[in-house]
Amino acid sequence: MHQESDLSRTRIRVVCGILLSATLINYACRMPFTQNSVEIKAAFGADGYGTAEGLFGLGFACGGLLFGLLADVVNVRWLYPLVMIAWALAGATTAYVDSLSGLCVSRFALGLFEAGHWPCALRTTQRVFKPAQRTLGNSLLQSGASLGAILTPLLIAAVHRYDPAQWRLSFVLTGVLSLPWVVCWLLTLRNMDLQRPVIATDELGTGAGHERTLNEQVSWWQIMSSRRWWVLVVTTISINTTWQFIRVWLTDTLRTEKGYEQEFVQYFTSAYYAATCVGSIGAGWLVSYLSASGWNVHRARLAVFTGCSLLVAWTVPTAFMAPGWLYLGSWLVVGVGALGLFPVYYSLNQELSGKYQGRVSGVLSFSSWLVQFFVHPAVGRAFKAHPEARPWLFAAIGVLPLIALIGLLAFWGRRKEA
Repeated sequence: MHQESDLSRTRIRVVCGILLSATLINYACRMPFTQNSVEIKAAFGADGYGTAEGLFGLGFACGGLLFGLLADVVNVRWLYPLVMIAWALAGATTAYVDSLSGLCVSRFALGLFEAGHWPCALRTTQRVFKPAQRTLGNSLLQSGASLGAILTPLLIAAVHRYDPAQWRLSFVLTGVLSLPWVVCWLLTLRNMDLQRPVIATDELGTGAGHERTLNEQVSWWQIMSSRRWWVLVVTTISINTTWQFIRVWLTDTLRTEKGYEQEFVQYFTSAYYAATCVGSIGAGWLVSYLSASGWNVHRARLAVFTGCSLLVAWTVPTAFMAPGWLYLGSWLVVGVGALGLFPVYYSLNQELSGKYQGRVSGVLSFSSWLVQFFVHPAVGRAFKAHPEARPWLFAAIGVLPLIALIGLLAFWGRRKEA
């Protein structure tokens, strides 16, 4: 029997705002790198951009393992703000490096500490929200990525207007956002909020009568040897590779291949991430709406994941379009689907364990970001040696979510009754 001392609606809204802000800061600290891609390649060499981004991915992978383990054994109320301060400082150091090796160390450190955000955040939403609202809670958490990506290009555009030679300043400005967040977190969250039992999703029934506490006795080995675990490994690699590929290479493509001016690209990037924000919040809202309308929660999640996967598949024709409003508008369509996939994925990985939620999200993050470590340096070399391959690679990443969808539909299955 689970606790009935639910958080009030007001406190839940405040928690949502704090988690959204954390993701906003997480993305704001990494965005100056991609938005200044041309300047970074001029300062550190054409190959340096892809190499440093690959090491960011490696750092994120290692951080997923490290902080996934820590989130299960260290009080998240204290771990989360420490991680936040650490990644803010790591991001700010990028402004002061003057060699490729220094840049790589800075980006690795940023990835390492930024990875701690997700085990801490998902452990929080897993306990604050019940199944029918959990995807919406995760969508608000994830939408912070969009808001950070919307606002950061505007900040960078302002820095460039002030003095293009001061492009490094944006790395420092985004880092200072961490300080007020830490204060808000500590004033709002209590220990008891983060120790609540986890309510499991029933793949068959609907309504409150079917709620039950997630089995905490499942061992880590049973989790990793389960079919659902491997379905989620494929899912996270597929959707994260698509999202990160667009994040890293779309701005560079708009400027170097399509010929758009730097300031226009900053504004369009904000528009793209506004579309992703619509997708993230819309996905969570739709799952909540369908559940309230009588849909089974799990089926509602799969329906939304299907729709978002089809939107992302529009990347295939978009990659081969000529510059123009149809091309730019198509990227907005893709953006809606690209981020809408994540709230559903997070809700699914919260179904595996309450006891090991930090480890689950951390190891899944490791598997996904380890792939990014190899992808981006290879892509950078491919674009340099074979510029004509660029649209083909964009088209290829557009179909990856469909592969994840097939795995979820075919192999997720139903939860065994205790």
